[in-house]
Amino acid sequence: MRPKKPFPSDTIECMEALLISTRSLYEFKKIQAVYFRAQYDYSAFQIAKMIGLKLQTVKNIHSAYLKYGEASLKSSKGPRGGRNISYLTLEHEKAFLAEFEVQGKQGNILEINQIHVALQQDIGQEIPLSTTYRMLRRHGWRKLAPRSKHPKGDKEAQENFKKTLAN
Repeated sequence: MRPKKPFPSDTIECMEALLISTRSLYEFKKIQAVYFRAQYDYSAFQIAKMIGLKLQTVKNIHSAYLKYGEASLKSSKGPRGGRNISYLTLEHEKAFLAEFEVQGKQGNILEINQIHVALQQDIGQEIPLSTTYRMLRRHGWRKLAPRSKHPKGDKEAQENFKKTLAN
């Protein structure tokens, strides 16, 4: 097994100060994970059991602290999740779709293939069609298709009209 990399010498004092000043539970647990290793030299497994985090999360916290220092402990967002990977920002997506919205309001028919090709050109790489569909859904777009018949249409009146036209 590989030996653990040591933390900087001032880690214990720094962690004690941070434990007092923090307000977020997740941030508190992250600081505890570093503090227990620095102060008592507990293993990641022991720390994970004590503070209620998964083993890999504790290892990730230690790694991030060694790499980025105290700044890695300041995040109060909690565990990972959300929109971490995207081709465009939400603002860029809105600006991109604004062009097509103008076309739609003018009465032009928009097809997904047109939007998809334009999106690929904007991004500069090929992407799956499902990505375009998800982007449209994220911004509240929906599929509109013409009706097969008018909701107030009267089938009997149409048949009568056809009969009078033939005479």
